[in-house]
Amino acid sequence: MNTWITAAVLMAASPVLAESLVYEGSEGLGKGKHIVFIANDHEYRSEQTCPLLAKILAKHHGFRCTVLFGVDDQGAIKAGAGDVPGLESLKDADVLFFFARFMNLPDEQAGLLADYFERGGPVVGVRTSTHCFNGQKGVWEKLNFNYSGEDYRGGLGEQVFGNTWDKVRGQSHYGSNHHMGSRITPVASAVGHPILAGVKQIHAYSGAYESQPPADAVPLLEVQVLNTFDPSDDINTEKPIVNAGWTRNCYVAPSGEKKVARVVYTSFGASEDLLSEDGRRFLVNACLWAGGWEDKIKADLDVSIVGGFAPSPYGSGAYYYEGVKPADLAGWDSQIMPATANLAGVSDPATVRQRAGALKNRPKLRAQLAEKYPQLYGPDAELPPEKSKKKTK
Repeated sequence: MNTWITAAVLMAASPVLAESLVYEGSEGLGKGKHIVFIANDHEYRSEQTCPLLAKILAKHHGFRCTVLFGVDDQGAIKAGAGDVPGLESLKDADVLFFFARFMNLPDEQAGLLADYFERGGPVVGVRTSTHCFNGQKGVWEKLNFNYSGEDYRGGLGEQVFGNTWDKVRGQSHYGSNHHMGSRITPVASAVGHPILAGVKQIHAYSGAYESQPPADAVPLLEVQVLNTFDPSDDINTEKPIVNAGWTRNCYVAPSGEKKVARVVYTSFGASEDLLSEDGRRFLVNACLWAGGWEDKIKADLDVSIVGGFAPSPYGSGAYYYEGVKPADLAGWDSQIMPATANLAGVSDPATVRQRAGALKNRPKLRAQLAEKYPQLYGPDAELPPEKSKKKTK
C-alpha cells in the first residue's frame, strides 16, 4: 500500500488518528519499527522539520513514521496549538522525536505523553523541547518549564532533557535571530560516537542557545556564532564556543521515578537548519541511537530530502503556512509545505516592519513575496527598520 493511501485510510477510518500523518516504509533497517514525531511549537517550524525527517526515515530506511501536529478546530496544522490529536500512537512507539514549545494540552493528551515517559521510552528532543509546556494547570502543572516544586523542578524539559529555559541553570539566547547563523561541530571528546558518524559540520540558521548540559550528559556538539547569516568562516570571536547537544542514559518520569532510557538533545532543528545535510544526518543518527540500533548507523546513510522542501523562516506569529492539513503532506512527492499554501503574517502593511529582519537575509523569499505583494515588497518598497523587541524563547 503506498504512503498516500495508507495515510488517507488511517485518517478516514480512525477518529483517533484524524489529524495524524503516517509514512509507511517498506524495506530497510527500520522495517517493523515505529517512530512517532510530535510537532507543536510556536516559532521554529516544527511542522516542517518533523514531516521531512519522518519522510527520510520511512522512505530511505523503512520505518513507520507517525507525525502528530498541533491543529486548529478545522483540522489544519497550527503552530503551538492547544490540541494534538493522535497521541495514542505513542503506545507502540519505539522512539519519540519531540519538537514542542510552551504547550498547554488537555489533561488526557498530556497524560498520554506522560505515559510514554513512565514506560521509559527513548526520546530525541530538539530546540525548544526543553521548555515544552507552559500554563498547564491541575494534575499536569508539574510539566511546565517554570515549575518550581522540588518534586519535578523545571518541568518535563529539565527532568527529561536536562535543561529548561532558565539563564542560571539552563538555557538562554546566544547570538542574534535572523542576523547571525551558527556553525555546529562535534565535540573533540565525542568523536567516534555513533551519532556523529559522517557528521562534520552543521550550519544552523536558527541562531544559537547557550545551554548548560546536565552533570550526567555526554556532550556531542558545540556551536560557534558567525558574523554572517549564511555559511562562512567569519566567526564572531566575541561569542565563545558553547554546547549544542548531548546524550543521557536516564531521565525522571512525571511520577518521579527514574527511568533508564536513551535521550538525545540538540539546540538546533528549525526547519531551515535541515537544509544542512549534516544536520539531517545528525538527527537521523540520533533516532537510530536512541532506539538502540546504533549498529545500523553508517557514515554514508542516505539522508537526502524526499519530495519537495521549501522551509520558511522561523518567527512567532508569522511565516507559518495557513490552512495546511496533515493529509496535504502525504505521499513521497508532496512538498513541505505545499506551494499553493499562503504564508501568514506577510500581507498586513502594519506588520511589515516586524518582518524586515527576517527578509533582509532571505532575498529569494522577498522576491517571491514581491510577486504577490508588490506594494509591500517590490523594488520600490522600502522595508522599514525592524523594531527592537524582546527575544522569544
